[in-house]
Amino acid sequence: MQRLPEQVVSSLSEISGKIVLAIGAFDGLHRGHQAVFDRLRELANIFCATPVALYFEPLPRQVLCDQHATKILTCQEEKLHRLAQFGVKSVVKMPFTHDLARLSPAEFVKEKLYGNPDLQILAICVGEDWHFGAQNQGDVTQLTDLAAPHGTTVYAIPGVMHDGVKISCSRIREAVAQGDLALAKTMLGRPFELCGTVVHGNHQGTDALDCPTANLADEALQLPPYGVYAARTRIEDGATRPGIVYVGDAPTIRGEDNGHPIVELHLFDFHDDIYGKNIAVELVKFLRGSILFPTPQSLAAQIQQDIADAINALK
Repeated sequence: MQRLPEQVVSSLSEISGKIVLAIGAFDGLHRGHQAVFDRLRELANIFCATPVALYFEPLPRQVLCDQHATKILTCQEEKLHRLAQFGVKSVVKMPFTHDLARLSPAEFVKEKLYGNPDLQILAICVGEDWHFGAQNQGDVTQLTDLAAPHGTTVYAIPGVMHDGVKISCSRIREAVAQGDLALAKTMLGRPFELCGTVVHGNHQGTDALDCPTANLADEALQLPPYGVYAARTRIEDGATRPGIVYVGDAPTIRGEDNGHPIVELHLFDFHDDIYGKNIAVELVKFLRGSILFPTPQSLAAQIQQDIADAINALK
């Protein structure tokens, strides 16, 4: 089973005792974020305190900018799983709203960090360029000044560099969108994965193509270029299974009115019911692009070739 934090809440008012706190968006939980949590674990040991992560849901950019243009690297279930791996015991998923965005830096600190008399924040870890409060007016220096009267020390964690440029979610999204999964892997510190909850599709894979598939639900996920990939999939039970994944608009089946892109997964020699379960799909190798076939039968024949190619790629 996936490891999860011991406590997941929406506000620091639901946590008590001595804590050390990491704050950020933490989309992707890339190597820069991991440096923050490395320091958080050290401080938790030094202060004998509980390590806590606070992030905003949805991402601030999804609320303040274009919700559909801002894609995510990590779904909620996978983010919690990774945070637990990094040693976080409690997680605060703070709802990000326009009201929250209007708080000044001082108001945010007073109302959202220090409104609970039963909580003692001994240290706060943030990235060195983290900003907060209305119009991102607050920075690490201001956070340090606002936290000091409460006995809290603020630690600004330097960014992690790759090829002379700081690793960021924007760089990783761009790498994934361009199909440079090797670069994304380097910046993430692990293979890029498509993750989410399995939902029902239109069953065309089973009924017409003799290839039963599972569909991922989250339309906000950052997708790689359209096509077919050899893949390894981790399901909630922790086991990893081989298969193929199609990412695209399925023109042969859906025609011109194809709506949003789909992510369809076919697992080899696997027949369990995984609807409603959370999965993470590692894209191992790009096999071919998305193609409009003349008939469903020609697509079905190509899928069998895709499966053979994927089996070879995954050996």
